[in-house]
Formats: sequence, C-alpha cells, structure tokens
Amino acid sequence: MRTTIMITFAFIFTTIATAAIFAEGKSSQSSDTKAEYNNELNFPRFAEPIPNITVSVGRDALLACVVDNLKGYKVAWVRVDTQTILSIHHNVITQNPRITLSYNDHRSWYLQIKEVEENDRGWYMCQINTDPMRSRKGYLQVVVPPVILEQYTSNDMVVREGSNVTLNCKAK
Repeated sequence: MRTTIMITFAFIFTTIATAAIFAEGKSSQSSDTKAEYNNELNFPRFAEPIPNITVSVGRDALLACVVDNLKGYKVAWVRVDTQTILSIHHNVITQNPRITLSYNDHRSWYLQIKEVEENDRGWYMCQINTDPMRSRKGYLQVVVPPVILEQYTSNDMVVREGSNVTLNCKAK
C-alpha cells in the first residue's frame, strides 16, 4: 500500500511539474511574441505600396514612397536594374539632372524624373536602412508614341456632306 501511495504521489508530482514547465514555456513564448510584436511596432513600415505608373516620353514621372514611424532611419531610392543609388534621405546622389527628390513631414518621399526618356523604364526601389533592410518597388512604364509618316498620311480635305472619304494614317 505504501508503494502504491508513493508511486501515485510521484506520478501526480511529475504531471504537475511537467504541466508547470510547459505552461511556463508557453508564457515565455507568448511574452517573446508580444515583445517581438511591440518591437515591430517601433520600426518604420511602408504605409502603402509604391504604385506602378505609366508615363509618355517627355512627360514627368513621380514615384511616391510613404513610410510610417521613420524616426532616425533613412530613406533611399535605387534604380533596381542598374543598382544605381539615386537618393539617400534628403540628398540626391545621382548626377542625372532630371532626377529630383522631395518629401513631406518625414513620411512621404517623392522621386521625380523630369522629361522621361525611354531608357528610364524599369523598377525603382524605396529602401529604409533598418536591419534587415526594408524595401518596396514600383515599376515605371514609359510609353513611346508612334511617329506619323506625313508623306503617307492624308492632308486636310474638303468634302460634301454625305460623300465618301478615305483617310490614311501611317505610323512606325
């Protein structure tokens, strides 16, 4: 009988101790998750995606990067395909005079490309210098209007109402 009581006591004690350790591990894991979540709230984050934009050759393009909670971190714009740094925080790095930078309230960062050229087409990345680095990309599509071949295109015509007319337009 004494052996049965000792075995029962040992089983109950082991069960309670295991449950306590498991619960402690869960509580610790839960507080780690909370700390991770709270820490994540202290880091900068992108408030919205960078939209893809389409611009005709010769027009201006404006790419917007909106960041919440930037604090002391810095924002940079990079041309993805060439890995060219275009700007770092308040400074334009590239020597391209068509590229300018503006920002509002340390939240919205705008990369402006004036008089867009066909070779400006591509991905542009907004980066925040956190560890690990955070980034978002937007695509600039450049539309090239066709060249009208004047010699194969109809000129001004005067026709009577109700008459048939044929207009030609050739482009390349």
